[in-house]
Amino acid sequence: MDEYREETDEKLEEKILSKILSLLGIENIDMTDFDNRLKYQKLIFLVQNSGLSLGYGYNWYVRGPYSPPLTQDLFEIEQNKEIFEKGKTLGLQDEEIIISKIDGIKRLLGDNISDPIFLEVLASLIYIKKSSLKDDCGFLCDRLKTLKPRLKQTQNIEEILGKACKMLPNFGA
Repeated sequence: MDEYREETDEKLEEKILSKILSLLGIENIDMTDFDNRLKYQKLIFLVQNSGLSLGYGYNWYVRGPYSPPLTQDLFEIEQNKEIFEKGKTLGLQDEEIIISKIDGIKRLLGDNISDPIFLEVLASLIYIKKSSLKDDCGFLCDRLKTLKPRLKQTQNIEEILGKACKMLPNFGA
């Protein structure tokens, strides 16, 4: 019986991840493009901060919150397309609630869901807020610009920061 269970649950975490990415509107995993890798990292971070834990821990890295195990799973999914295909059709416990949460994230992000810079800024602000326990958006934005000086050269960065700050409460921050 245990052997059967192991076989049916093989790659279950990757299939669940595939299902969530599919619900977010991602049709296939392409890890050759840096912006895609950044987008996947930040979207899963945002999903987890919305109350849907997928078990990925994050630490601070060059482009904000980063999960090495998530990267490994994404490469595994990319290399084995069958995982993604099976994951898309996977039935989840409380699926209606999960779909509703994912739809809420998609509505909230709107067109920004495919903007890696916006996602990086939003995820980074959430991470800084949770680690500093400060609520002041001015402080959080200044801290982010200090930690990531290259963002100062981003066109319309102040507008991006303002939009991201308004979304913080929606992501558990």
